[in-house]
Amino acid sequence: MGFIIPITEFGNYLLYSILVGHVALQFVPNENKPKVSIPKPMLLLFTLGIIILSLGPIAQTVSYFQGGVGFFLTVQSVILDFQVGRAWIFIGLLATCLYLTILLNGSKYIQAILLLLMILAVGYSSHVASLSFWAGLWSHSTHFLIVTLWTGILINVGWFSKEDLNWSKFLRWFTPFAVICLIIIILSGIYLMLFIVEPKDYVKAWVLPYGQMLLLKHISIIPVLAFAFINGVLTKKAMKNLSFNPRPWIKGESLILLFVFYFTAVMGTLSPPHEVEFTVKSEGASKWVEWLLGKDILTTLQTHLATSFQSVLLIILSILFLFLILFSFKQKRLLPAVFFGIGFIAVLYFGLMLSLV
Repeated sequence: MGFIIPITEFGNYLLYSILVGHVALQFVPNENKPKVSIPKPMLLLFTLGIIILSLGPIAQTVSYFQGGVGFFLTVQSVILDFQVGRAWIFIGLLATCLYLTILLNGSKYIQAILLLLMILAVGYSSHVASLSFWAGLWSHSTHFLIVTLWTGILINVGWFSKEDLNWSKFLRWFTPFAVICLIIIILSGIYLMLFIVEPKDYVKAWVLPYGQMLLLKHISIIPVLAFAFINGVLTKKAMKNLSFNPRPWIKGESLILLFVFYFTAVMGTLSPPHEVEFTVKSEGASKWVEWLLGKDILTTLQTHLATSFQSVLLIILSILFLFLILFSFKQKRLLPAVFFGIGFIAVLYFGLMLSLV
């Protein structure tokens, strides 16, 4: 169960992104975007997939409580009484309506409204909404909407576009749009994080599984920014060469974004450490972190960052990888750029973790 639930959450993020991007691009004039074509059966399958994959959090909740009153009573209680269950019912109804709307070639406005309501249901079922309902609902929904909007458009034009026309016009409006999305994502992300981890406990939280995923998520955003710089700035200059094809580099950015999705998905299945010190004492630190640091972690009162030769070397190497992403673009080599992006995540992660004492 611990392995399956993050996969379902990851799949959910991906399907929402594709559908949101698909609907959003319908509002963009044809002359300002590459031609994007997703077969209708695939769109219908994605819609049904959301209904199925949204069962993941319900399955996780049921697994926590079924020992007390039995499986069927637990399922009934979770679906009818828990926010995550009520949200799934709402998402299921809306997704069914979206399925029919797509099947019957319905209005793009109806599709957009249905998706917005589904995203609100995701916000309703979020952990933050259970702590502070209205603040959590709107902040999580906004964060999720903007992430799926930005990522979804990238996935649609990167993986489902059929022509090399209108790329310059597309990048002309998408670049400032992506910058605005990024600003909103960062601000809303920080706001959401403050519900879970206090700034003074951010580094200390790294000794916990949740903190590990939070760190990896934040690290993985950096190579995304490098690819965004490539696609938003460098690609415009490269487009002067008529033989240049920007699609592979948009694919590269979307691939790195999948790492952000996965770390977020895993993080969503872990217990948020509202009190890091209490969580360490009651549940224990991550076994992986204890093995990596070579010691038992019984308290975080003295936990802090301190440089060492190994950590500094790894951090410098990670910065080198970041520049190599840009160098790979100059060499027009996508695969090395993606590998350098993944390498950056891994190397900077170990560099920071080995700084933890």
